[in-house]
Amino acid sequence: MIKDTSSPIGSILSRAGVEPNEVAELVEAETPEDMYHAVVSSSFDADRLDYVERDRYMTGVGAGAIDCEWLMDNVRVAEIDVSPAGDNGSDAAYRHSFCLLYKAREAAEDFLLARYRLYTNVYLHKTTRGFEQLIAALFRLIAESVDRDEPLDGLEGDHPLMKFFSKNGETIENYKALDDVVVWGAIHRFAVAGRGATQEIAQRLLARRRPHCLDVQISFPQEPELQRRLKRRLGEEFKEQLNDRVFRDVAKLSLYGEIGGDDSRAQKRLMIQLPDGKLKEITDFSDRSIAQSSNERQFERYYFLNESDYTRAQAMVAAIRGQ
Repeated sequence: MIKDTSSPIGSILSRAGVEPNEVAELVEAETPEDMYHAVVSSSFDADRLDYVERDRYMTGVGAGAIDCEWLMDNVRVAEIDVSPAGDNGSDAAYRHSFCLLYKAREAAEDFLLARYRLYTNVYLHKTTRGFEQLIAALFRLIAESVDRDEPLDGLEGDHPLMKFFSKNGETIENYKALDDVVVWGAIHRFAVAGRGATQEIAQRLLARRRPHCLDVQISFPQEPELQRRLKRRLGEEFKEQLNDRVFRDVAKLSLYGEIGGDDSRAQKRLMIQLPDGKLKEITDFSDRSIAQSSNERQFERYYFLNESDYTRAQAMVAAIRGQ
């Protein structure tokens, strides 16, 4: 979309004296080439600094305050030699990156903890994930209908969603047509004129009726063996209904790992500059800082459209607990 000569994004960049292709390459880059890549994608990048404050405010979450002004006051550029991941002794991939002064270390830890709390309280909340499962299921039904070349009650063949899921339909033009109004309009049509699962899911979305949720970890908080037993029984019992009327959702979360250090390259990591000028990764301090927590928290939930299925699942929990 940035490279497209007819795109307003490219035009805006060009008028500002910026080459659109250079911006696109920066966004696309998998291997860091300079410190500007870290501004776009790292453990302490512009996007994270933006959404941690904005999403906390917009969702009303009390936990997770950060001192953004103090963090920015303590950002410095440091000269480092970083070789491509796994290439010992090879030429440096880049020589400079930014870091935080040591006195901002606690603020940096607060930043990591704030992101963690947003994930647990908002992004991975069972209600949020439940509605995401419904949206994904609805899109699967549309894609399967298009793949079978079958009409879908509620949508015409030239609807943007039908066009996007058609063969070779994943084009930029078709993608740009899928804004909120188009998708919500399709959900309204399904709710009124759809049939079966598409109508039920659409009506749930419009009425904000979340699916019934069984959380494996909450069912047995400190009993991993019972969790494994429950997961095994749920998998066996609802094998035929998965992705139909039963949805399994699995996610992992750590304070500094899955959502923090994206990979082993220092450009992606959160570096602290010591008073002598040396750099240290935030998890490498010996005084057991909060950022040293690398243990993953597991989330596994089952969502049910039918209350009868949910009741059967609850009975499994009760049976395992009583054994």
